[in-house]
Amino acid sequence: MEPEPANPLARFLALNRTVAIVLLTVLLFGLGEELWAPFMPAYLRAREPGAAAAVSRAALWAVGVYGFLRNLFEGFCYIGGGHLTARLGDRGSLLLFAGMTITGYVAFLCIPADASVDPRTAVGDPWAVVAVLAALLILGWEPLSVPVTFTTVGSTVSRARQGMAFAVQSIQKRLPKILGPLIAGLAIGAAGPLRGTRALVAGALGLALVSFALQLWWMPHRPPPPPGPPLRQVLRDFPPLLRRLLLAEVFTRWCDWLVRDLVVLYVLVTMGARPEVLGLLMSVQHTTALLTYLPVGRMTQAVGLQPFIGLTFVFFALFPLALALAPDQGWLFGAFVVYGLREIGEPARKALITSSLPEAIRARGVGLYWGLRSFAICWASLAGALLWGLFGPTALLYTAFGLGCVGAAVYHLLCREPRPSLDLRPEPK
Repeated sequence: MEPEPANPLARFLALNRTVAIVLLTVLLFGLGEELWAPFMPAYLRAREPGAAAAVSRAALWAVGVYGFLRNLFEGFCYIGGGHLTARLGDRGSLLLFAGMTITGYVAFLCIPADASVDPRTAVGDPWAVVAVLAALLILGWEPLSVPVTFTTVGSTVSRARQGMAFAVQSIQKRLPKILGPLIAGLAIGAAGPLRGTRALVAGALGLALVSFALQLWWMPHRPPPPPGPPLRQVLRDFPPLLRRLLLAEVFTRWCDWLVRDLVVLYVLVTMGARPEVLGLLMSVQHTTALLTYLPVGRMTQAVGLQPFIGLTFVFFALFPLALALAPDQGWLFGAFVVYGLREIGEPARKALITSSLPEAIRARGVGLYWGLRSFAICWASLAGALLWGLFGPTALLYTAFGLGCVGAAVYHLLCREPRPSLDLRPEPK
């Protein structure tokens, strides 16, 4: 564990050199991803000719398959990221993951500007295959880097300050989500989803190269911990509380992923909003989340983690209900404020997971937790496309609300402890 920094502000924010470089890296890569990823469903729909007035079934299935493959791939990345972090250490694993992402951006930009990426003909179109592989490499950055972030904070920051450290991590992760959609909405509104996305990917490549250089020159090298037990043993070592939290999260993430990508089509097509408005709505969502992080990070030191985690489950459930009840575009802003409030317990949840795992298995434990969750919810996007296609978007939103209520009930019935505390285990000797 690194000594506490001398600077009072850095000490208040629980920042040391290693954590600062990791967070700056995540900030730059995150901004690059947020420049294009939130509008990917609109990009896929734009490949469907003649679908200007409504959401076709082909577009729904394209978005559903995209979400399915993304979650499936992320599941492998979470587990693989945890394993590689344990083997290579913080610096080595981050450089490897950055190289993969840069490769994905370069591959995407090698596709000719007028190349078709129609999901219905993807098997016979070699450029479409390149586009799919490039997108997977790019989107793999976040799940691969999660174990690095968690283990860096868990290993270099005192347990009493981990709530604040994860609050700062959530802030720098949220800033790209505020700026990225605003820029993307303007670019796609001006140039269209196809050419606009290509231009945004080029900008994201530049940010990735800057981040790679920062890691290469300034990231300190910390030797990785000794190899721990195999994944099967890591799973057996999960505390009962963590297993119950995972169960509650699966229900809540089904609520989320039933609608997450389809929200873009709902706002743009069903509600008739322009891309610039959707970008502003996404920025409102993430600004709302950001404003909660520092106060909540501070309050966790006084009242514990679990009350805020419980609020997160409640707001996850309320978002699809608020969206279904919004009568016009003006009310959408209120729905997206609710969407942002679902992150109120995100730093506390991360600190709870990190604190409950011994350091010897922390990297792989974090990766395994997220990986199992991704595998369990990968079908949600396909189910959402099916529900919309058969019964319409309103039925989909109410179904998501019901699953969110189940997740909140499971958490409050099974995961709450009488005296929640950050110190879930003794300090290792």
